[in-house]
Amino acid sequence: MRSWLALFVLITNLGFFQPMAPERDSVEINGLEASYHFGEEITFHAQITPLDHVMGAYLFLQPTGDQTRTEKIVPGLDGQINFFYDLTQKPIRPFTKITYWLQAVLDQGSPISSDKLSFDYEDNRFAWQQLDGGNFQVRWITGDMVFGQAILNAAQRGLRSAVSILPAALPIPTKIYVYPNATDLQGASLDHQSWAAGHAMVDLGTITISIAPGAEQEFELDRQIPHELMHILTYQAAGDSYQRLPVWFTEGMASLAETTPNPDYQSALNQAVDSGTLIPFASLCNTFPTEASGAFLAYAQSASFVRFIHEKYGTSAFQKMITGYQNGLGCEDGVNAALGSSLEQLDLRWQQETQGVDTGSLAIQNLSPYLISGLLLIILPVGFGLSSRRKVKNSAPSREVTK
Repeated sequence: MRSWLALFVLITNLGFFQPMAPERDSVEINGLEASYHFGEEITFHAQITPLDHVMGAYLFLQPTGDQTRTEKIVPGLDGQINFFYDLTQKPIRPFTKITYWLQAVLDQGSPISSDKLSFDYEDNRFAWQQLDGGNFQVRWITGDMVFGQAILNAAQRGLRSAVSILPAALPIPTKIYVYPNATDLQGASLDHQSWAAGHAMVDLGTITISIAPGAEQEFELDRQIPHELMHILTYQAAGDSYQRLPVWFTEGMASLAETTPNPDYQSALNQAVDSGTLIPFASLCNTFPTEASGAFLAYAQSASFVRFIHEKYGTSAFQKMITGYQNGLGCEDGVNAALGSSLEQLDLRWQQETQGVDTGSLAIQNLSPYLISGLLLIILPVGFGLSSRRKVKNSAPSREVTK
């Protein structure tokens, strides 16, 4: 009996010494932080302890409006993590908020995750000055507080101009970053054209422009800021359908909001009218020309065309057009549904009424290649038939008279 009891005690005691799976809460992720050099790299630091049962680690990055990115991490022998994310190879859109976290995979049990942290991926190449007021946060590099207040005042004027055309609410706060030159501005963007003076990240409620303090600052502030604000307001009105809107419409709306319009637009239009090189609006639905001169003409036409629509149909026409595009209509169908006119007809009316183009002569000129082709289709078969009849007549055999 004693031997059985001793065996039971021995087996029971051995059970206590069996290896146990690590408790999930015994593995910790501490000290997670991030720092970055704009446009170059993001450095992540953390500590995972203990490492005995950690099979792997992953870093997750979630930029606002973008897909989640995942990177495999190899901790050091002491559990230290020093990971460098290469922004030159895997760029992230500037001025977005980046949320990040770590996850450790254990040999047994569920993965564990750190808390989610975030930072604003701003352009830290420069020391920014700051001024806030109303809906706006203003940041600038060159100039004093007087220049900062001029930016803020222009933003408030621009907002009044824009909402008078398209009533919508700006996101709060709307951020405005003012670079002193186009080169620095282009260095802060992934997709800027070399001739672009400003850019609106409509889903982030953020504007970047290039204006230096000086004699021309008020003119440029009153042109660029309302232009970009209108892009954000149009996005607020259209939502996810913003990308469906014709480019001539969004850029024309933005130009219409400018409190000091570009004086060079009309000269570009006059030159295009004289040379017969106006761009059909049907070809400006999805994109603008990439070269500077073609793009400038497209902007000038869009500004004049949308102003023409505003004068003929009123501000309600813009909301009707946006609604049509939200409902899935294409570029030309959206115009027809909202205004009761085809885009081509509206284009001809705009040319005639605002640019003094003789649309009757233009129509004949446009139709002349088709008229010539039609005449050739008629004349050539007739001529060929007459020629064939002559050949048959001349080649007919003569009859011999026999006696």
